[in-house]
Amino acid sequence: YSGSRGGGRGGSFGGVEKVQSDNQIFVQGLPTDATEEDIAQFFGSIGVIKNDKKTGKQRIFIYTDRNTGLPKGEATVTYDDPSAAQSAIQWFNGKDFNGKPIKVSMAMIKAPPGGMRGGFGGGRGGPPRGGGGFGGRGGGDQGDF
Repeated sequence: YSGSRGGGRGGSFGGVEKVQSDNQIFVQGLPTDATEEDIAQFFGSIGVIKNDKKTGKQRIFIYTDRNTGLPKGEATVTYDDPSAAQSAIQWFNGKDFNGKPIKVSMAMIKAPPGGMRGGFGGGRGGPPRGGGGFGGRGGGDQGDF
């Protein structure tokens, strides 16, 4: 019976459980002046980057420092196809992006609450806060009161 622990779901004490995305990659070590367009051109060469239905733009999110608002050199890129994400990791991990070596891995995403019950797409009928963790560009809207 040992080993059937369902992927080690042990120690998440009421915290947000993270699961590995199947089609989203996490990129570290980007030049801080890299734009979404730069990233789209670079990573779009290996597969189709998913379009966000709300914004019509590609699903690329550049992380910014909460205090300074400046880019941290980290981003996620979401592909249409999980196999493109796998290829991107094999192909781009350790490669140079505008002269800087980057690290590419599968992104960890918040596990959808209670299985796949509409966890993405954001808080229909729930409390007004919550939901909307993705796509909120710029982060850092807390604490500027």
